[in-house]
Amino acid sequence: MLESLVNLEPRVLLLGGALMIGLLFGLLGRASGFCLRSALVEFRLSRPGPRAIAWAAALLTAVAGAQVLAGSGRVDLAESLYLAPRLTLVSILLGGFLFGIGMVLARGCGGRHLVLASGGNLRSWLVLTTLALFAYATLRGILAPLRLWLEGLLSLELQAAGDQALPALLATQTGLAPHYLAIAVVALLVVGLAALLLHGLRAEAWRPAAWGHLMAGAGIGLLVPLAWIVTGLLGADEFEPVPLESMTFTAPVGDALQYLMTYTGATADFGILVVGGVLLGAVVLAVLRRDQRLESFATAGQLLRYLLGAALMGFGGVLALGCTIGAGLSGVSTLSLGSMIALAAIVAGARVALLIEARGSRILVPSLGRDRWSPSKS
Repeated sequence: MLESLVNLEPRVLLLGGALMIGLLFGLLGRASGFCLRSALVEFRLSRPGPRAIAWAAALLTAVAGAQVLAGSGRVDLAESLYLAPRLTLVSILLGGFLFGIGMVLARGCGGRHLVLASGGNLRSWLVLTTLALFAYATLRGILAPLRLWLEGLLSLELQAAGDQALPALLATQTGLAPHYLAIAVVALLVVGLAALLLHGLRAEAWRPAAWGHLMAGAGIGLLVPLAWIVTGLLGADEFEPVPLESMTFTAPVGDALQYLMTYTGATADFGILVVGGVLLGAVVLAVLRRDQRLESFATAGQLLRYLLGAALMGFGGVLALGCTIGAGLSGVSTLSLGSMIALAAIVAGARVALLIEARGSRILVPSLGRDRWSPSKS
């Protein structure tokens, strides 16, 4: 069986691997409610709970797995978008901050809404469509000139280091070997995330549910290096080169929407198949658990909040070169300085939005007529 798998065409392995990765993400994401926004809500309440445990486990396994893979020499992570030698600092900071605000307004990122949409959540379908439109408008449409202007405001060229991997940047300043610095950076991240995991598990009193979230988060994190293997090794073809990439959802949701509209003149790629796999996996679990139901908007104010959140995520996700999964897991797994900045900006934007929301403010979304925005409603 293994021999027959190896003999398959690289494109078959690429698309088949993408579909399987998306399927697993959909199953694990729906089973655990994996969501960075929910994890930040737990921190706001000063009690890291199951969502925080899952996210820490995912980040830990994503970083460790990707760095072991890179250290083996089988996949060169320097070829990924996240390690480009140009750091667009302003656009990454602004994009991440806006994405974080949008994530709170829309009650979840693109990956989370793909999982929710599979269960009949009509709000999530609207969020995904709006996110896709704004992502494409920012990449290639009417918002592209604004994106290019923002990217040029403060662009740092890092040719001396070769790329924007944190160990390479530190090596230019210290003269130490990047290999040893990579080990040190990974060790610090592992220790910090492991401490967070232990704190969260202790707060959860070692409940079985907490261990379930731990395993689900670790499983999602392992999908990141698996995606690097699929695009960088199994699906690599010197005659039809494909970009080295891992899981992300902002641009791929836009690509998937375009693919649906122009199927006869379009070609499926890794990102599109991951999106399809997430929907399929989450649908399967929703059917098995019989928790599918139609959910819509309660008020016009709620509709406006979700629209604004989706637009901010589509625009901000492109500027930041990724969403919570793209920059937060895939990008950080490469030890990219830009991705670390993007994740920090996403967290900062989300915390500001959560603080405003907790105070019942209508600064972000004004009331419409008799509609009232309640922070408890989603």
